[in-house]
Amino acid sequence: MKRDVRITILKSEVDERLAEEYAIPNFDPCPFHKAGQVFVSDGEHKPNGLCEYAWKPIEAMAASLSHGELLQPKGAWMRDDDKGVFACVDGLRPVIMLIEAIDAE
Repeated sequence: MKRDVRITILKSEVDERLAEEYAIPNFDPCPFHKAGQVFVSDGEHKPNGLCEYAWKPIEAMAASLSHGELLQPKGAWMRDDDKGVFACVDGLRPVIMLIEAIDAE
């Protein structure tokens, strides 16, 4: 049974040390994603509103979850094998996301 994948933004932060060295002055956290935002994917398509830099690193994992596969060997990492915590690819201001398999809406 194919499942949907819920993507919940857990936090958006700035690596202050790296930003001080590499970023422009007054560098802020991601302007697109804030803690608490929720997106739902069918496991194949990027949900509307989720930026490409957040989608790319989780795209294959979302597909795996939607087909009932686990992201890890059972019990090796997360308490719930249907979930994972990942970050977008922005090294200066990463967005941390929870992805989890849910029943299709």
